Amino acid sequence: MITNLYRCNFDLRQLRTFLTIAQTLSFRKAADQLHIAQPALSRQISQLESALNCQLFDRKKRQIKLTAAGDYLFDCLPSIFENLNLIADRTTAIANGKVNKLKFGFSSAAMSNFLPAIIKELHQKLPDCEFEFVEKTSEKLIQAVISETLDAAFILQRPQNPLLNTIPIKAGHMGLILPENHQLAGKICLKFEDLRDETLILFPRMTNPTMYDDIISYCHQAGFSPKAIIETAPRSTAIGLVAAGQGIATIAESLKHTCITGTIYRPLRQPAPMINYSCITRTEISGHWIKILKNFIQTTLA
Repeated sequence: MITNLYRCNFDLRQLRTFLTIAQTLSFRKAADQLHIAQPALSRQISQLESALNCQLFDRKKRQIKLTAAGDYLFDCLPSIFENLNLIADRTTAIANGKVNKLKFGFSSAAMSNFLPAIIKELHQKLPDCEFEFVEKTSEKLIQAVISETLDAAFILQRPQNPLLNTIPIKAGHMGLILPENHQLAGKICLKFEDLRDETLILFPRMTNPTMYDDIISYCHQAGFSPKAIIETAPRSTAIGLVAAGQGIATIAESLKHTCITGTIYRPLRQPAPMINYSCITRTEISGHWIKILKNFIQTTLA
């Protein structure tokens, strides 16, 4: 629960009056500009000073001037009024259907692959739309879309869920990150049979059960079960463990640039698991933005 949202005993009218006086350094000129009587103007400033428990103007001399406190308030107010005007304008625009706000979730592999093109397309086609982006694992993104905390998400699987509309995106290749001095580093391309005696470093199964099970299934098809599995997240930890010589990690080809000193990337020869990218929304979602999104994916990324 949010408390103390506004606890000041003054109002915007008093602040506007102060700002006008501070700009003109004249009660008379400020009263003329605001079209109010000078006694009423003086009363507003007195009320504001009382609420702030400080003096804003030095009135001892013929020419009034700001006190240190008044000078600080004068510096702060323009940006405050600008923000308030922006909030008011945007509120009106939203009420009139002229502005949308969309919140999208994504995996890092999607951002390193096709997502920048989607963002660019939406910005061009929806110039009045605001966007917010959140990075999470695929499983958390699925739950966020289902709970309606995200409008859409770009994930590394294609879930079968009656609450979700899944838009397939072109699959991406998976590769491996090895310690740079590993005996397999001399090979240009690896296959699953090469991993028979290796420790695999994988994301926890709960983060993407489909991909995890695919990797294990391909090991079985190659005639072995992994010697050992280290489950860890985030990706940076997995790559660090590879650099430390603790095993070999799977990674999306689009993220091969994330190799650090002490590691090396090698592609996996097909047949191998593919990363089945998709965009998910709630099934009932509709609107101009989703039409633009679907059309771009189907004509450009499918």
